[in-house]
Amino acid sequence: MDTSEAVDGATRPASPLLRGILRARRPTGAVVGILVVLGCFVLGQIVSAIAFAMAVVFTGDLSVLTSMRLGLASQVALTCGFIGSVLGLVLWLPLKEGRPFGSVGFLPSRSPVRSASLGAGVALLAISVLVLGNVAADQLVFESSGAGYAIVGVLALTLLGFVVQASTEEILTRGYLMQVTWRKWGLTAALVSQAVVFTLLHGLNTGFGPLPLLNLVLISFVLAYWALAEGGLWGVCAFHTVWNWCQGNVYGVEVSGMNLTATLADTRPAEGGSALLNGGAFGIEGGLPTTAVLLCLLVIAVLAYRRRRSGFAAEPTPA
Repeated sequence: MDTSEAVDGATRPASPLLRGILRARRPTGAVVGILVVLGCFVLGQIVSAIAFAMAVVFTGDLSVLTSMRLGLASQVALTCGFIGSVLGLVLWLPLKEGRPFGSVGFLPSRSPVRSASLGAGVALLAISVLVLGNVAADQLVFESSGAGYAIVGVLALTLLGFVVQASTEEILTRGYLMQVTWRKWGLTAALVSQAVVFTLLHGLNTGFGPLPLLNLVLISFVLAYWALAEGGLWGVCAFHTVWNWCQGNVYGVEVSGMNLTATLADTRPAEGGSALLNGGAFGIEGGLPTTAVLLCLLVIAVLAYRRRRSGFAAEPTPA
């Protein structure tokens, strides 16, 4: 029997990721849960606005408020916003639901080091293939940014920032949101709800259009099925982190329409290049090659989940 469509916890879910909600003494309903997720992101926006204001005071540069070209100070301000978002959930889980934060998808028994290493490795390979493939096809121009040795420290700091940003989005969408919607409405609704919220978070970015929309939906389902197959969020957090960091701070391409300036390389669309291939203003996430890569990853993630769910169903739910 397929237990993945269980409602109200009456049947054991086919992934340990979903079982976290069963540890709640006072579980949140689906509608309220969606509002909690949106509220956490709004809280993050408020914290981010405060951090941006402080960045203007310290740097004297008003452009950080109006430009999609983000320097180091702007990246730090954005990171503060994501810290605010996840802190909202950190407080909600024990105070309202009576369950530990780790229940959203960070179970120690799920081999975190191996899962995170796999996620980081797949992301590094995928982004490198997409960027270098576009360079080889004369769709992108790749140059050194000219940064000195100080860029090493900057890259480490920005990697930490992307750990916070990517993990926050995974915790709120592939973790908490999927759990609360699965409990009341089933797995299909959980998958759709996380894809809708994740796509809306990026819908106002520069260069957004039909192809970026398709790719955002695809990566939402890739990461959702990956998390279900793993039974946790370690792998998808690592994948999302390295995916964004390599695009922006390593290769220097736009990250969902955001142009980062603290980069190791400077990669930009070639004159006469096609936005269908290089993604245009949205970055390589908006190109057809990315669509092909994500479709391949989706097939692998779905197959991995289907292969592992029968084994998961036999596992006990942690107390």
